[in-house]
Amino acid sequence: MIFLDTSAFYAMEVKADVNHRHAIAVKERIAKNKYGLPVTTNLVIAEAITLLRLKAGHREAVAFGEKLFASKSLKTVRVSESVEKKAWELFKKYSDKMLSFADCASFAVMEELKISRAFAFDEHFSQLSYEAVKE
Repeated sequence: MIFLDTSAFYAMEVKADVNHRHAIAVKERIAKNKYGLPVTTNLVIAEAITLLRLKAGHREAVAFGEKLFASKSLKTVRVSESVEKKAWELFKKYSDKMLSFADCASFAVMEELKISRAFAFDEHFSQLSYEAVKE
C-alpha cells in the first residue's frame, strides 16, 4: 500500500506546480500497481479540495473532488474517533514540526494499516521516518 498526501494530489492536478511532472510519473506507476493499493483519508481529501479551491479555483476543486469520489481504485479511510485521538496526541507531541491535523491523522492511519510509504512532496513524512515517494 501507498498513502497519498495532499501535496501529491495538488502536484498531480496543477500543471504549474514544480512537482507536476514527477507527480504524473508516480501516478502512472501507482496505476500499474507498483506500490500496491493507494490509500488516503477523508481529511486529506478535504484538505486537497480546499487547497485547490484556494489556489486553482472552484471549478478545478470540483473536478478533482468528482474524480476522487468516483474512483474505484483509491481506498479512502474515514477517520474514526480512535484515529482522531491518536492524531491529536501526535499533533501535541510534534510542536517542533509544522504538521497539520490532517498530517497527524494520516500518520495514525498509516500506523494502523502498517503503511510505510507515502506519495508526498512535503518533508513531514520523511521527518517521521516514512518513505516518501517523490519520483
